[in-house]
Amino acid sequence: MKKVLFACISISLLAVSCSKSDDPTSTAEKYMSITAGSTWNYHRTDNVTPANSTDYTITSSNRDTTAAGKSYHVFTNSNGSSEYYNITGSDYYTLQAFSLGGTDTTLENLYLKDGAALNSSWSQAYTLNVGIPVGVTVTNKIQEKGISKTIGSTNYTNVIHVVTTISIPTLATLGGSITTDIHYYYAPKYGMIQNDAKIDLVVPPAGINQHTDTKTTLQSATIL
Repeated sequence: MKKVLFACISISLLAVSCSKSDDPTSTAEKYMSITAGSTWNYHRTDNVTPANSTDYTITSSNRDTTAAGKSYHVFTNSNGSSEYYNITGSDYYTLQAFSLGGTDTTLENLYLKDGAALNSSWSQAYTLNVGIPVGVTVTNKIQEKGISKTIGSTNYTNVIHVVTTISIPTLATLGGSITTDIHYYYAPKYGMIQNDAKIDLVVPPAGINQHTDTKTTLQSATIL
């Protein structure tokens, strides 16, 4: 599941590994499983001083919920939270909790298109309120398709590499800036197997000066 999409614009986007399909007739192998009882064990390292690491487990529940006009499958996180994922055709969605400058909101994020061509991209625009309305655009690009990636002793094939960039056009007029270097790797059935996120965000009017440098990897999984 996903824990870091923004990281500094801090998402709960931890690894995307699970979701709910609105197209039960589809036979194509999906980039995640939703079978109840399946589990994913992740290791997340925060490289910002003082460096620290966290292990957590995502478990597919036997429950669905409805939000934003879609049926979302519910996953539980061993940290006590819940995560929500949906698959509609070849599009993968998640509901994510964003926190920017102490303001929390929940947004729907289209994080993967497994049928998209190499180098294709899609963007989503949001408005977050940090005392003033701030427009945020998240752009995802299919950087690589059909690659192999080894994590630990496990080699994953047919992996999709997605590069995510975040832009906040009004920052320049506020004397602020944002730079991002965010990468996601998705494998069939497993979902997100790795996420690397480096984000520097400065918003002077809101008193925000944040740096994020995290790495999340799938350590093991039991797919039922």
